[in-house]
Amino acid sequence: MQNTMPPTAKAQATRQRFLDAAVASLIECGVARTTTLEVQRRCGASRGALLHHFPTHAALLSATIAELVRRNDEVVRRAESAMGHIDNPVERAIRTLASMSVQPAYLAELELWGAARTDADLQAAVRSAERDARGERERVVDSLFSAIVEHPNYAAVKALSIAFLRGLSLSSVLVSHPEHDQRLIGQWIWAVEALLQTPAQS
Repeated sequence: MQNTMPPTAKAQATRQRFLDAAVASLIECGVARTTTLEVQRRCGASRGALLHHFPTHAALLSATIAELVRRNDEVVRRAESAMGHIDNPVERAIRTLASMSVQPAYLAELELWGAARTDADLQAAVRSAERDARGERERVVDSLFSAIVEHPNYAAVKALSIAFLRGLSLSSVLVSHPEHDQRLIGQWIWAVEALLQTPAQS
């Protein structure tokens, strides 16, 4: 049967195949081994086809960020449902984000940040991609913290919670200590509750 897919739709489908292959490689193999050759191999496509959609290695890697964010958002939605038995909305939000922060897609995104430290082209591409993804990420986090989003100290709670969970995620790469991590998360929930009971910081 002849392929009747419109040219634009066909190009989009090809681009998505490359993107899916790059994301899979990042999650399974890491940044160092997610080369253009590896992505071509996974897709069974030509180098010319890959370069048509992603002219540079940095462009390919930065394009994966939107897909990683999408996958992380799916994890958040599932985790939020699983945390429905927690009555405290602050604890529920933090534990939901904590469950997302140890998922492979989130760790792959953090790995891209680390790789960008010494690669100027990748750093520029990742900065741009993260700016584009920021709106969706903010929407998800604000939705989780909807019970306190109007609190004067909410901006601090949000920024510090994200920074705390990023650090916890990176620590888990080298040392797997779930019980210790759960204690730290519990202590952070206590700290956030204390922050919400103090006057707004100027």
